[in-house]
Amino acid sequence: MIRTGQGLRSIALALSATVAVAACSSGSDADPDQTAASTSSTATSVPTSDRQLTIGVMLPPAASLLRDPILNGVETAIDQVNDVGGVFGRRVRLERSEEGETAADGATAAQNLIDRRADAIIGPASSTVAASTLAGIISNGVVACSPTASALSLDDLPNRGLFFRTVPSDSMQASAIAQLAEGTGEPSFVIAYVDDGFGRPLSVAVSDALAAVDLDVADSIPFASTEADQIAVDLVDSIQRVIDSQARVLILLAASDDGTQFLEALSDAPVPSISNIIVNDALRSPESVPRLAALPATTREKIRGVAPQSVPNDPNAPIVPTGPFAMQAFDCVTLIALAASLADSDIGTEFAGFIPLVSSGGQECRTFAECSQAARDGRETDYDGPSGLTEIGSAGDPTEARFDVFSFDEEGNDQFARTPLLVPA
Repeated sequence: MIRTGQGLRSIALALSATVAVAACSSGSDADPDQTAASTSSTATSVPTSDRQLTIGVMLPPAASLLRDPILNGVETAIDQVNDVGGVFGRRVRLERSEEGETAADGATAAQNLIDRRADAIIGPASSTVAASTLAGIISNGVVACSPTASALSLDDLPNRGLFFRTVPSDSMQASAIAQLAEGTGEPSFVIAYVDDGFGRPLSVAVSDALAAVDLDVADSIPFASTEADQIAVDLVDSIQRVIDSQARVLILLAASDDGTQFLEALSDAPVPSISNIIVNDALRSPESVPRLAALPATTREKIRGVAPQSVPNDPNAPIVPTGPFAMQAFDCVTLIALAASLADSDIGTEFAGFIPLVSSGGQECRTFAECSQAARDGRETDYDGPSGLTEIGSAGDPTEARFDVFSFDEEGNDQFARTPLLVPA
């Protein structure tokens, strides 16, 4: 919701005070997965204003295939902001840095952007890098908005109100999986999940989401990652447990390599009871395409999955680069620019609190230009972005989201199966 005039200034003061209080408070009961992200919690610098909104982007490795869509989404949004005069009457400046693949790489990338006076950072892209890097970003009073880091471990990260996500959390993906499972009409379900820091919490979230719609899980089966020495033996035992469960629907939660290997092992064993296989978004990986194509059609045709929406389903949506998470990157930039404009400040701790406000309530708008004009006209405004649905809650995460439903064709390529699922938080 966009407000103008004296009301805006009053809200700005209140929000600044709220962020300041949050910056002085940190819980001691951090989840073990969040320890790295919360150890450096003391502020290391006090940001100052130069009346120049600078946005940095942490670029994932090209091999991840996320790099180009994220960069295109960021650049398109900044171009749209600058085409109508920028923020504070000045063009928004973009700085780039290589995120790399390790926590150390990510920390270096973030510090490079901070040193170049970034007021906000788009990223980190990787959930793992985010968990170890965000403390350094927020301790400098810099806003971070990730279009891709969906890990459950980030849901309750102590972030002083400075970390946002435009990608829905995996907790919402769990609800989307449960919706898809409920839609099968089948009575029995079994979960198989990779036994690591990604698979374990996701399996619990999916089990809880199934229970919420009164669906029973016959068994929840961990299996070793492809990096483990006993993977072959472990898979044999896991497949046998799937068979013994006599469940009608298999829910498979894993990264692309682990998940594909499980499907290959499943294809080698007769599991006549399984009528549907539901997978998470990570299985949609280019590296998996030839292996998915090689699966027996009787296995491949049973697979359906969910992934955060990547293409607007509205023919009147503003033009935005397509591809995984391009829309989410576009939304990060636009929300930051709107929030800074409304707060009349390029200091992260002063404009961060406006991000939830500009994304909910009031009159719908889809671009920076539309929202800014509505604000100048004295109207309350709800930024909904190219997707038509951008709702960021006070905790910094989407409060509802759409998920694509996908399947695989005979060549192993993913394709949209039907209308996206709408999932509330």
